[in-house]
Amino acid sequence: RIVERVLLERAPLRVLELGTYCGYGTVLLAQGLPPGARLYTIEGDPRHAAVAEKVIRLAGFSEQTVELIVGPSEEVIPRLREKHGLMNANLVFMDHWKRCYLRDLQLLESHQLLAEGATILADNVLFPGAPHFLQYAKTCGKYHCKVHRSRLEY
Repeated sequence: RIVERVLLERAPLRVLELGTYCGYGTVLLAQGLPPGARLYTIEGDPRHAAVAEKVIRLAGFSEQTVELIVGPSEEVIPRLREKHGLMNANLVFMDHWKRCYLRDLQLLESHQLLAEGATILADNVLFPGAPHFLQYAKTCGKYHCKVHRSRLEY
């Protein structure tokens, strides 16, 4: 519901998802996009990406709306602009390896891939936890940080 609300309020035209897994969250994100928006989703595991590709396409989303990129986020992020045409993202949804959250946020910053006023949503920062990411987001001075508590997923 948090993601749905942010999509409705912000109406982002360029969304980046880190961690596609089987594509379920990708489909939910894509369903909430405004017309003309594009979702770039990165999955490091080729087996998960193969499943996700089928799920995304069966849900009716073309490659023009949802682009699935296979590879480790630390290798894909630096190439997003030149290889995939993502100039900057209005919304980033992080739902991959929690230990990579801080590194990948800083990669996005250093490659200037965050639009002014971009929203960063990071799942499970309290449990199992991404304490370094959370500390950085709260103290670096670049972000207005809000923690949403929800029920456990499993």
